Amino acid sequence: MKILDEEKDLLLDHEYDGIMELDNHMPKWWLWLFYFTIAWGFLYLVYYQFTGVGLTQEEQYEQQVAMAIEQYGLSPDGDNAATATAIDWNIETDDASIENGKNIYMGMGNLCFTCHGAAGEGLVGPNLTDSFWIHGCSPTELANSIAIGFPDKGMMPYGSGARISDEDMTDLISYIASLQGSEPANAKPVDQARATNCTIQ
Repeated sequence: MKILDEEKDLLLDHEYDGIMELDNHMPKWWLWLFYFTIAWGFLYLVYYQFTGVGLTQEEQYEQQVAMAIEQYGLSPDGDNAATATAIDWNIETDDASIENGKNIYMGMGNLCFTCHGAAGEGLVGPNLTDSFWIHGCSPTELANSIAIGFPDKGMMPYGSGARISDEDMTDLISYIASLQGSEPANAKPVDQARATNCTIQ
């Protein structure tokens, strides 16, 4: 085996299958990086486990839930039905209310149109333009469905979770009411086995 002269002093005193090992040291940058990770791990342990300054995962979760409850006006016990059913909802017919309701329906912050279609024709979600509804179509039932949603079916409360004001809720259900009977193209077929004939009033 040919060995360079400068490597002779680095040879270790063992050999495996004709392979000899050099006593090469780790690069300095690698060693300092290794020492840094040890120090970082120690400081992390002290900060989160012994000083009580750093929040645990559970504490961070509880803090974020409290912020969400305050931001979106939710009930701490998770029962938000009262926010919709306690109000005497009405359907508005003026152009300003309908236009605002349409803007909310088509808004990227609510994403109603992504499941119900831009014209309410129904895509993943049901058709909003016919008179066959599963969860009722009174103003209160509409507001209740929007406020609580149906998470098991993929519909989050208020579209994508962001609470809307009572005024915007009124305009939104008014716009949805205006869609009934509009007969858009490519409307989703009615599942008459589940739905009942329902006219929004």
